[in-house]
Amino acid sequence: MFKDLLEYQKLDAKLLKLNREIENNPSKQMLNKAVAIVKDEQARLLELDSKAKTVVANYEKCKQEYEKAYNSFNALSQSSEANEEKLAKNLEELNKLVSALTLLERTLSSQAELVTTIIKNFETCKNNIVVYRNKHKECKQKVEEYEANLIPQVEEVKKQMSSMEKAINKDILAKYKHLRQDRIFPVLVPLNQNACGGCSMSLSAAHINKIKTNGYLECEQCRRYIYTE
Repeated sequence: MFKDLLEYQKLDAKLLKLNREIENNPSKQMLNKAVAIVKDEQARLLELDSKAKTVVANYEKCKQEYEKAYNSFNALSQSSEANEEKLAKNLEELNKLVSALTLLERTLSSQAELVTTIIKNFETCKNNIVVYRNKHKECKQKVEEYEANLIPQVEEVKKQMSSMEKAINKDILAKYKHLRQDRIFPVLVPLNQNACGGCSMSLSAAHINKIKTNGYLECEQCRRYIYTE
């Protein structure tokens, strides 16, 4: 019953091997890495741009507050009020303004440092994008050269498998493809000393008789098809 499907599985194994060779190619892995890094750096640039806008807005706000406080300080310090009460009040206001100006100076300084850091990180991101775009270009050429030999083999195996599907029971084939999507391979495994040839689960005498009678049994543990010659 599984003769055609076993041949189909052999081709599937060959296809799996070819695809692994393609994916495990060092140039292909570096190509994927380059793509991922460029995407990450582009996302980081957007994040830095957003941070820069926030910092600049905070800087401008602090600058305006500083100028306002500085002007108030100058106005008060130049006051010629002779009234002792007013002078005391002016002195109190001056002390508050001095404290406010000191705090604003620190804030402005920290915002300026943030801008410098953002600019530095921005340049690093841009340089990384240039470097990995060049790597991407270099690796893409190598991958295309490497795959030029393997892709035709992949397509030929797929063609053979597609042709064989016509002779395989549709339900069995659907089950086979479902298991393959779940990364279960091989799907068909031989009976191995009263155990599943895939997961090695021991089978009862009733299960073994069923395999001998029907030619196959679906493993309760790994869901593979256990067959016997």
